[in-house]
Amino acid sequence: MAERRRFVIGDIHGCIRTFKFLVEEVLRPGRADILFLLGDTIDRGPGSKAVIDYILEISGSLTVRPVMGNHEFMMLRSLEDEDFFLRWILNGCAQTLISFGIDPSRVHDRNSVSLIPPAYFDFIRKWPLYEETEDSLFVHAGIDACSKDPLHDAGTLLWTRNEDAPEDILKGRKLIHGHTPVPLSIIRERLLDPEARVLNLDGGCVYKNYPGLGHLVALDLNRKKLYPVRNRE
Repeated sequence: MAERRRFVIGDIHGCIRTFKFLVEEVLRPGRADILFLLGDTIDRGPGSKAVIDYILEISGSLTVRPVMGNHEFMMLRSLEDEDFFLRWILNGCAQTLISFGIDPSRVHDRNSVSLIPPAYFDFIRKWPLYEETEDSLFVHAGIDACSKDPLHDAGTLLWTRNEDAPEDILKGRKLIHGHTPVPLSIIRERLLDPEARVLNLDGGCVYKNYPGLGHLVALDLNRKKLYPVRNRE
């Protein structure tokens, strides 16, 4: 039986051309393989709707396991919460709404959120706060070692900038997350560090004009090999 390859992909942020190139031309996963996505698939970049559509498309031929990011969480909460919509406005919601065909003049009107087809909200609501395997734990942002219930502390799992590595949660595994853009050189260094318990795979794909950033990064978990792709939008 062929080996089941396991890939983890960092924050996509609406960069659909980059995402498709990474999957179809670089990784080329087969039906037995699995893709873990670390959240923040939407916002800031030009193709948020197309990214979600593509996740749905490839989910028909291989296993795709996205975790919830803070940007998806803001999108969901914006349906009924004005404060979250105001926060979402400051974090790239305009590009997402426009990708759904909403008039740019309406992107600051919370009523425009309800114009997104309900099926997209239904799909994203199913995304968990974390995924795990025998060797890795996947979250969007990180874990609070002091929380009473670290794996259900949504505020930390979605928003933290800390890199705690609580052994009682990890149990010898590695914590793999995104959320905070870091240069590709830092990702490479951390991967090669045998003592590192935490690995951030957010190469800041959408920030292509920032030094060191502008990469969508995938990790082959089996071979511990990085597959970075420059922003192609």
